[in-house]
Formats: sequence, structure tokens, C-alpha cells
Amino acid sequence: MSVMAKAKQTMFLGNGNDAAAEAIMHIGFDGEGYYPITPSSEVGELINRANADGRADVSFVIGTSELAAIGICAGMALAGGRVVDVTSAQGLLLKAEEMPAISGMGLPMVLNLSCREVSAPLNIKNGHSDLAAALGYGWLIFMAPNVQAVYDMNIIAIKVAEAVGLPAIVAYDGFHTSHANRRISVFADPQDVAAFVGPKPKRRTVLDMDEPTTFGPYMNDDVINTKVHMERKMAQAYALLPQIFAEFAEVAGRRYDFVGTYGDDDAEAGMLVLNSAAEAAKVVVDELKAEGTAVKLIEPYVLRPYPAKEIVAAVGGLKRLVVAERVSQYGAGNYLENEVAAALHHAGKDTEVISRVYGIGGLNFRPDEDARPLFELALSWPEVDASAKTLEGRYWGAWAGDADYQPPVTMDVLTTEQTTLNAQYGDSRPDVKQLRELSKMPTRVDKHSACPGCGIFTNLNLFLRGIDGQVVLLFNTGCGMVVTTGYPFTAFKVPYIHNLFHNASSTASGVIEMYHRFRAKGLIPDEEITFVCVSGDGGDDIGMDQLIGSALRDDPMIFLEYDNKGYMNTGGQMCYTGIFGQRNSNANIGACQIGKQTHHKDIVEILRGTGASYLFHAAESHHLDMIAKARKAQAAVRAGHFAFGKLFSVCPLNWGSDPSRGTEIVDTVVKACIHPLYEIDNGVTRLSYDPDARGEKAPVTDALRIMGSAFAHLAADRCAHIAAQIQEEVDIRWARLKARAEHEIL
Repeated sequence: MSVMAKAKQTMFLGNGNDAAAEAIMHIGFDGEGYYPITPSSEVGELINRANADGRADVSFVIGTSELAAIGICAGMALAGGRVVDVTSAQGLLLKAEEMPAISGMGLPMVLNLSCREVSAPLNIKNGHSDLAAALGYGWLIFMAPNVQAVYDMNIIAIKVAEAVGLPAIVAYDGFHTSHANRRISVFADPQDVAAFVGPKPKRRTVLDMDEPTTFGPYMNDDVINTKVHMERKMAQAYALLPQIFAEFAEVAGRRYDFVGTYGDDDAEAGMLVLNSAAEAAKVVVDELKAEGTAVKLIEPYVLRPYPAKEIVAAVGGLKRLVVAERVSQYGAGNYLENEVAAALHHAGKDTEVISRVYGIGGLNFRPDEDARPLFELALSWPEVDASAKTLEGRYWGAWAGDADYQPPVTMDVLTTEQTTLNAQYGDSRPDVKQLRELSKMPTRVDKHSACPGCGIFTNLNLFLRGIDGQVVLLFNTGCGMVVTTGYPFTAFKVPYIHNLFHNASSTASGVIEMYHRFRAKGLIPDEEITFVCVSGDGGDDIGMDQLIGSALRDDPMIFLEYDNKGYMNTGGQMCYTGIFGQRNSNANIGACQIGKQTHHKDIVEILRGTGASYLFHAAESHHLDMIAKARKAQAAVRAGHFAFGKLFSVCPLNWGSDPSRGTEIVDTVVKACIHPLYEIDNGVTRLSYDPDARGEKAPVTDALRIMGSAFAHLAADRCAHIAAQIQEEVDIRWARLKARAEHEIL
């Protein structure tokens, strides 16, 4: 329902992420903690772009993980800032320990949740399992069924959050809403948004030095009383919302409520469904009405505080109600099904609730194929087939598959003999004869779908030529994982594990522990297996703590990082290994900002402090050196130790570089000492290649000029001051490295 707006509105074409970013800028948030995750990443990218261009003034801090990002938000809020965050799926789960802490400390903020199915298996499309996980966090939860509502609910959410001292989630459907372009009405003057939201209410902050406050104390028995206080805040929000909805309708001309209904109030059958599916279902309500059949659609806009009374009123005289959810609670009915049924029971209603699970993993909810049959199910429920009332029958759109299907064999199992071609040579640098022999080594990874010119598999396959025998590969989430494991196929000829973005090293530690235990007890064949973890695309930002843990434990594994200077699998966002001034999708170039604001992280030097047995840099441009280092890494593992290698990896797609110039780029980067070749063998540093001694050292601008559009601006005159800072930093690191190579004690 719309009413005449007091404040002037303007219209633009955009998607749900655009709408969230526009709301963030109009509200005037003080800060955003950020970490990219599909499909919500774009919101932060838009804010950073606006900051770079001078169109916004939001303190934008990029964390090293989703947990770090929400911790940054908590700090901003504790200091009195008006704060926002965005996330999806596993990102929300990684934030989980902070979510109740933020609500428990009474910190108002907004988190935009672009809903995505929680893995495994990995899926980047729409599901509500992340939303369901948040129901007990003590956060207000608002639903945005369409692009317009994403903008509006952000404005409403912060007003309610600050009024009661609780954080709020605005949930909208990943891709169906986050990437769907629609016309969006927004306030023409952001001051009208500021007037509606109002000034930040006075509350205690950590910066109140005249009235010092302890936040997040240790508490035993009294903790139950804080839960009572949070319950009262929810009740306060419930009482305030009708007034706030009315005020928003008055200024914006768009009316919201706890629950929306669509269709015939006298209908006997209806459906309750959330967000974008509800929008699709409205089409069928109109079609059925035209055909002479009355049905009702119920669409909640608020899940916390739970609007039980309003849902009961919306159900009205329905005899049968399909509650369709894009999530499953496995063995316990379903989330909304149970809550709706409980509300109806407490109100003395005898409406029959029919549970259906739909759309998990982004399956579309279409009017004719989904909404109509579900309305018809409610209309004909007493007469439906018994199979529709079984546990499996709850899963709308699932299919049984072909029991007789036999997947084709696409690759042969590798034998130990096939992969043991260099054991006789030890860990020395290979000569021409050995290289000829190694060329016969079968690849462990085959038939991937990486972009043309991608350096990941050039590096990985070259490195693995130096590894003897059986191998188990473990990948962090990243391009290397995405382009090799598209179900039902795999590119791996060896056992393989993917356990999300940052967990490969810890997962490997667990596997290795059991491998040694079972091998010692004779429960598995007494055969050597080398465990190799592969990371990149920022996996050693988000996974740095686990990587350090494996190094400190000296777990016998090889950990490889393909350093492609960004989070390339999620759209080329900033990674801390990226180069100062590099352009990323969330480190933009504009009048107020030139790309990434920090120098590249030196992971090998960080790991030096763990006392790890063998650490190295290698590059595809120096293939003999890489194979020799692979042998040394395996020798370290055979001796029971941890080994780590960083491999420079080109990314033509996100760098904007020529795919045919990959080796040239790598060679120039090595000669410029941006990626120097060296090793740390039991604490002793050795240079593998010294461009100074060979008279081949290149200025950093030689490399930046050919690395693509993400870097080329740094070689232009207007960025000469930044190039000079990069050169100075690279020279300092190179001089320090040479000094360590000259003096073993260093």
C-alpha cells in the first residue's frame, strides 16, 4: 500500500546491492567493517567507490575475515559509531561468536544479509539457512522481499535498532534480489533520510572518559537477568514498529507492516512464504482469482521480534496453509512451520499447516511451476496422494535421480610407480636429463576450467612434478577450487578435500594425525602419502591463524599459496598480499583514494617467526628452481616437518593483463624483487636468484607497466609518488633479505 510522500523521491535502475549501498550512503553511517563474500560483496565495493570519488564519507575498514569484519564493526559501535556490515552464508556463520555478543552489549548496527545457502557442498546461490541460523542471535530481523524494500528496510532498521539498543539484520535473497535490476525510489535529498532516522541517541561508549564503562564483563548467575533485559528490548521494538512504519509511510509514501497479505480474506487455502518467492506468488494469486478460485498469500516483513499475533490475524479463517521455506531443519519440522503452527495453536486456531521446503541452492521459485502447484496443494490437501505427506514429500522440487546411472570414468587412477620418477635424484636442482624424465610425470590435476592465462595450474602442475608418489590435495576456497570441482565432475586424479575458505591447514592436520595413527596400527596400507594444501585468493588472510597453527605444531604437510594479489574468486577484491596502490573492486581509484592503501603482506617472513622447517618463494619463470624446492619441501615432510611455499600467480582476468604474457610478467616481477626467489631452510636464508649479481635487477615500474590495468596506473606520471614508495619498500625488503642470506644468524 502506498500513500502520498511528504519527501521528494527520485528513481533509478538498480539491484538489491545497489539499494543497500544507496541506503547506507543516505543514512550517513560512520563506518563499515568489510569482507567480501558472494553475493553481498558488491555493497562494500560501491561504498568504497563512492568514498574514492568523494560522494560518501564512510570509514571503510577491510578485515582479514568475516569474523574480523564484525569485530571491527563491534569496535566502531562501542566507540559510538553508526555502523553497517554485509555478508552471506558461511560469512554469517563465521561471525557467529560475535553476533550474540553485539546484541548482548546492546550495540545498535545494521547487517545486510544477502541470503545464500550454507554449504557443504559449496553453493553461492539463494537459500535461507544462514537466515535461520540467525533467529536466536538476539538481533532484530527485517525481511526485504524486493529491491525497493532493501533500501526502505535499511532506513527503518537503523531507526528501530537505535531506539531500543539492539542490532538489526535486513535479509534479502541472494541473486534473486541482490542482482535483480528494478526501478528503485529513493529520497532525493539524503537530509530527509537523516531527519527520519534522527540523531544518534546518547548512549555510553568506550570513549566516555568522564564516565568509564566496562563492556562485555564476565558474568555467572546474573546473566539470566541480561536475557530478560534483551527480551524487554524486543518487546519495546514490537511496540515501536507500528509507529515507525507509519512515520516512514508518511515521508516515503511506501507502507510496511509486520506481515503483508495479498488475495482473498475469505479464502480457505493459502500460503506463507518469504521474500522474492512471495513476490512471484502474487502473480498466481491474481491468476487464480481471475479463474474464480480464492487463495491468500501471507508475507512476513519482520521475523524478530516475532509477530505471532499479526501472523494469526493474517491467517484468519484459512483451513489449510502451506508454509514454504527455502531451508530445512532436518528432523525437526521446519523453522517457520513450527513457529506459525505454535502461534496458531496458542490462539486456538485449527488451521492445518502443510510444510514444504523449496528452492534450496538458488532454484528459482516460478509462478506456474512452483507457486500455482503449492496453492493447489493447499486447495486439495485432503485428497492428495499419500506420498505427498511423507518426509521426502516435504521437499518441493527435489528429484529422485536415475538409480541405474553409472557415471563415466573420466580419468585413470594414478599408481605410485607412475608418480615416482625422481626419487633417485634426491632434492638437488634437476638437470636436463632429469627434466626429460619428469616430463613423463602424469599430472594430478586435469581438465579444469580456469581462465586463459591463469597462473594457478601452471604453478601447481609444475610444482607437483617435483613430488614423488601418492598425494592428497586439500584446497581452500578460491578460483583453484571453483574451476576444478563442478559437480558431478572433478579435475583431480588424486584424493581431494575442500573444507571452505580457510580450513585446509587444520583439516590437513586432522587427516595427517589419523593417517599416522592408522598406519602405525596396520589399519591402512603402509604407504607414503604426501599431503599438499593449496590456497590463494586471500585464503591466507582469512586462514592465517590456522596456517600459523600448523606451522607452530610443525605438522608434516606442504602448504602452497598461489599469490594472485586478490580475492579473485569473488570478484577481484583487495587481498593483503596485493601491491600498494593496486586497483581492486573494493580498493578503487578516484579523487580521494588511489587503490590499496597498504604494502603487500610478506607471508614467508611472518612464518619465519614460527621456526618452520622449510619456507620458500618460487616462480614459474624459474622452473628448475621450483622443482628443486618441491623436492626439498617433500624431504622436510618426510623428516616430519612443515613446509610452506609462495608461488607468484598471474590473474589476467582481474588484473586486465595480456594472457599470453604471463611468464614475461612473472619474470619481470622476480627481477624487480617484488617476488624475490629465496628459501629459508631450518632458519638459514639462501637466495635462489640474485638479480643484482647478474645485473638484471629491474625497477618496479617495469613490472607494474605490464601487469595489467589494475597496476599500470602506478607506472604513470600521476602516480610517481606511489611508485617511489613501492620501490622504497621493495628495496628495503630486498636489502634485508640479502643481509640475512649473508649472515646465517639472521
